[in-house]
Amino acid sequence: MALFFASTNAYAFCAGTLIKEIKSIASKPEVIEAVKASNARQLAKEQVIALDEKWIRLKGRLPEADQIRSSKVSAFLAAEMNKQSYFKEAILTGNQGETVAMNIVTTDYWQGDEEKFTAIFDTNLPSRKPDSHISRARWDESTKAMIAQVSVPVYDGDYMIGTLTVGVDLKRVPHPNH
Repeated sequence: MALFFASTNAYAFCAGTLIKEIKSIASKPEVIEAVKASNARQLAKEQVIALDEKWIRLKGRLPEADQIRSSKVSAFLAAEMNKQSYFKEAILTGNQGETVAMNIVTTDYWQGDEEKFTAIFDTNLPSRKPDSHISRARWDESTKAMIAQVSVPVYDGDYMIGTLTVGVDLKRVPHPNH
């Protein structure tokens, strides 16, 4: 029984630390400005869905993915991911769940129908949703790692404007008792 509690405490410590690190990235001015710019464009839902279907069909090999991947904010996220061996992927979304930035090409464009977005994104003040979401661990083919996705809101002042999801390689996360 003591081992169970010890591992639970280690998980809580690691999760809290990871969430704090990811929230720090989500609060950077370059992240906030990129999300605000994307939100200002407000693609029609039909456009988002059409691009998502094309993205999935072509496995992200299309000009829109190249444009997102080569943006300044994607370069910023790539640099942030490289600071920690346990960070593998970053997906920044706007208020519709559309991909604004990524350090590696995602499997789809629209994150708005996925739990990593729906579990935390809320336009209500104050938000009625949790301040973070951690997915179940799963094998991720794009990163070749067992990851959990940690999602946090992106705020502009008090207003939630998007989300940042970071894929965390669970085998690389430092544990306090190691």
